[in-house]
Amino acid sequence: MRRTIAVVCIALGVFSLVLAPMLRFWMASALMKTPMDYYAQKVNRGENVTYFSAEERELIEGATVEAYSTLRADVAASDDDTVVWDQFTWVQDVERDFAILSTTRRAGHDRVTGEAVDCCDASVNDESKKHSGQVFKFPFMTEQRDYEFFDTTTKEAYPITYEGTETVQGVEAYKFVQEIELTKTGERTLPKSLLDMEGKGDVTADEMFSLTRTYWIEPTTGSPIDLKEEQYRGAYVDGEEKLVLFDGDLRFDDETIQKSIEGAEQGMTTLPLLRTTLPIVLVVIGGGLLVLGALLMVSTRSSTREQY
Repeated sequence: MRRTIAVVCIALGVFSLVLAPMLRFWMASALMKTPMDYYAQKVNRGENVTYFSAEERELIEGATVEAYSTLRADVAASDDDTVVWDQFTWVQDVERDFAILSTTRRAGHDRVTGEAVDCCDASVNDESKKHSGQVFKFPFMTEQRDYEFFDTTTKEAYPITYEGTETVQGVEAYKFVQEIELTKTGERTLPKSLLDMEGKGDVTADEMFSLTRTYWIEPTTGSPIDLKEEQYRGAYVDGEEKLVLFDGDLRFDDETIQKSIEGAEQGMTTLPLLRTTLPIVLVVIGGGLLVLGALLMVSTRSSTREQY
């Protein structure tokens, strides 16, 4: 009987030790991929925003603005390693029910690292554009270090700096901040009268853009659970600001934050369990069972010798 128990203990010990690395390196890795059928709607809200209304040809101040973003995975264009997302964003003056601007983009990114993949007709506002750096999210198991993050307005990747750990609605998140200094993004022809310039006719102004972008990232899944953008756009002539096109701070509303947290919850609980907790428990149990089985086996052999 003792020998049978010893054999069972050894067998279970070996099984536990084999299962531990399988959970960490196989099952956990299989789950550490962005879903191919991803779909989400997010809202950034800003108060006391200033913007130029092209339709009314006047500066609007103190506006309440919301930016609505829809993210949808293109399943047909995705594969086991790369997922392709389409994004459509429009910004609206809530009180005036007036659309300020809209943008689109399409990009593929690695399902594990979140880094841009050069594929699938990547574009910004229907203009072909190769993306680089992180494009929609951060890597699974995000590290406390700086990354490169792609900006759709300038169409370039800029450093985004790790600035510590904070709590968002009870969830620990890594805070990353990206600073984009005043940069020319295009040109716009405007009437001189609109810019308080002397003379008649039009003038070509430089469209300038600056941004401070702050992401709060759930580190296990790399998912953004909060976002704040301090955004400025202006029309400049000969290096001098002539017209504010947009000036305001926008941040995820409470519902978007809650939905983002809910979307990350499964990974937040399952991945640490598979990568750390269960493997450690299995190694401890497996090692203990092997030792116990070995002791029982030795004891059985000693008893057998004594009988003879």
